[in-house]
Amino acid sequence: MLDTIVSIILFIVAFGILICIHEAGHLSMAKLFKVYCKEYSIGFGPAIFSKRRKGHETKFSIRAIPFGGYVSMYGEGMEGDPELEGVPPERSLEGIKKWKKAIILSAGVILNAFLAFILIFISNVAFPLKTPTRRTIVNESSAIATEYGVGNDDELQFIIPNTPEYVTKDGGNYAFQYEFTDETKLIHSNVFFIIDDNVWADGERLVLVYYPAGNKKNPVFTEGLSFYKGITKEQLTDLKYDTQLKQDFIAWSNSENAPEYYPNFEGGLYLFSENQTVFADVTFKNAGTKNIKFTVNSSKKAQKIINTFEDIGLSFKMRKVWLPFGQRLRYTFEDFGSAAGAVFKGLKILFTGGIKNMSGVVGIFDASASLYSQYTFSTYLYFWGLISINLAIFNLLPFPGLDGWQLLVTAVEGITRKKIPQKVKTIVSLIGIGLLFALMAVIIVLDILRMVGV
Repeated sequence: MLDTIVSIILFIVAFGILICIHEAGHLSMAKLFKVYCKEYSIGFGPAIFSKRRKGHETKFSIRAIPFGGYVSMYGEGMEGDPELEGVPPERSLEGIKKWKKAIILSAGVILNAFLAFILIFISNVAFPLKTPTRRTIVNESSAIATEYGVGNDDELQFIIPNTPEYVTKDGGNYAFQYEFTDETKLIHSNVFFIIDDNVWADGERLVLVYYPAGNKKNPVFTEGLSFYKGITKEQLTDLKYDTQLKQDFIAWSNSENAPEYYPNFEGGLYLFSENQTVFADVTFKNAGTKNIKFTVNSSKKAQKIINTFEDIGLSFKMRKVWLPFGQRLRYTFEDFGSAAGAVFKGLKILFTGGIKNMSGVVGIFDASASLYSQYTFSTYLYFWGLISINLAIFNLLPFPGLDGWQLLVTAVEGITRKKIPQKVKTIVSLIGIGLLFALMAVIIVLDILRMVGV
């Protein structure tokens, strides 16, 4: 309950900051170029709070629909407003030079991109890398202790891949790392440990791997189990970048995380028989190799295959590793580039796969709450950096109602030296805003349906 309350508060604060920063970019540049600004508003619809400081011309407002904001400027459909009496035309958006107008229109996007970089920078520089060690924590009353004789603080012995270029040493642990491209051409990357390459279930040979489902607390072993089917350990370690696994893809035991990232792999995700018992050889440093059984509850939900494993009482201790500052700084630029690239790939999927691949305010809250409960604050900051750069790039789209549309109109007017009638621009923008709100409503409904598993 406490995590939920904190998640809601953090979401409101983070989402509000993104909107405030975006609109502050427009406002600051408009003030710099002496454009008259009537209102700076967070949200749309009826005003909840509104105040104009004495001696200032701009009113600050908070409105009922918290899905964005705006800066109301002279030259954006304010004709006939009594507040414009005595304000000279050169203080309107149309009365300044086109390059100044372009700066005002793009300032929100620039500040969102800058905020994204700052958040990613802080997430890399101000926090240590937190990774699970091989040392395990055993619940003394659990099956792992009573049935298999595994003691507390034992060390799990993972199978080390034999391909050097895919083995990374990180905080004292060796892990297998690879990338692949799915059917939508989206690149995924995983780092995991191979536990057993000779697991049999439903008459098929599987490779059992472990991928930590979080790093905020000591990760539970059975919440990170995954399986490959139809593939051996040797084939697994020989995978090259851009390999498309398709039917040989991974089957996750953690029902709330991984399947959502792979919606097109329904045929490849391994669905165990209901209440299936899977046996695997798990090797410990002190207790030796144990043939441990895992009870599986499997189901299909919202086009996702869910395999939930009964907890056996085994978890991992975490360790903090401070990487060299130069390496953390390099990761900042790499992560910023990867985040921007992911947004562009997401937009490509949107136009090829439709709105079913989109997520809105509800989906963002669901993801942020999940990250907050399972991962360190460093990951949470990176997530909001990704959302900020997403907001920046989305606003650059040349769709009526977005900054990109106004920049396009400004460019056309500058090139042709012909002014598009303000009435036409206003009508087109209103239609665009209406369509955006309708799209937002549909996405909210889809997000809610996905959350309840429909």
